[in-house]
Amino acid sequence: MGALKTLLESGRTIILDSAMGTELQQRGCAVKLPLWSAQALIERPDTIRHIHIDNIDTGADIITTNTFRTQRRTYEKAGYRYNDYDFAATAKYFTAEAVDIAKEAVMIAAEEDDVIVAGCIAPLEDSYRPDLTPDTDILCTEHYEHMKNLADAGADIFISETLTNIREISAVLNQLHKFELDNILSITPRSDKELFSGEPISEAVSIINKYSPDVLCVNCIHPHLVEPVLTYLKTLTDIPLGAYANIGDPNYKDDPKHKESDPMKRTVTPDEYLKYAQKWKSIGARVIGGCCGTNPLYIAKLNSLKGKK
Repeated sequence: MGALKTLLESGRTIILDSAMGTELQQRGCAVKLPLWSAQALIERPDTIRHIHIDNIDTGADIITTNTFRTQRRTYEKAGYRYNDYDFAATAKYFTAEAVDIAKEAVMIAAEEDDVIVAGCIAPLEDSYRPDLTPDTDILCTEHYEHMKNLADAGADIFISETLTNIREISAVLNQLHKFELDNILSITPRSDKELFSGEPISEAVSIINKYSPDVLCVNCIHPHLVEPVLTYLKTLTDIPLGAYANIGDPNYKDDPKHKESDPMKRTVTPDEYLKYAQKWKSIGARVIGGCCGTNPLYIAKLNSLKGKK
């Protein structure tokens, strides 16, 4: 039985880590596109390690590798090659570096070797531009390449996240089954019934059910949207569910009328986030963590959710 399945069998809430990209930014790292968080693998690997360690210290059961943007096409866009490597070898090198950094953090911070390293798989193009999604053959080829890099580097499980359209969800699922690793699949909706692409969540879940990932999550939406999405997902699938939300726009003025009219813009504190997460747990979420804007302080609060239902 894989590491994730073993944790699920325990019956307790599993705590996923907090955001990497936005936290690197907060700690003074350059996160310019197209490399985004992957820039820190070149310039600030110690900072990545420290973020992992801080998440482990505050209670994360799963830490996510900094591989959201270590695909070959990203290095091609950036025109960046490591030493005399080609773009594919550069992607393989930095993907392995990211996995190694995460595993080093586990060795340093975990009391036992009981923290899972999840290899991050992201959309090939901008997460919020589903119209840019490549065709199916390209999706399958490039996602397989990235997954193999993660598996070869020793990731314990896969986490495919911020998936916003059915074509990419299908391609990712089609490649995941080729590897003998437990996996989490996470979608990003625009409402309780629609993916960010506007496609019906129900159509996506009908495909997801055929492949049956170990956990189906929602991520990178404001916490107030999570409960209705999870509630709807419960009517569509028996797959264990999870959530890791963003916290809104930290630069938005903390004005009550703004909170009411546009809650997506509201910044959520760690204590407020915990209250949301308690509701998610009450409706059956098994894996709970944090997405953009969250940091290890949020994980420290979520740690109180551990324990059986």
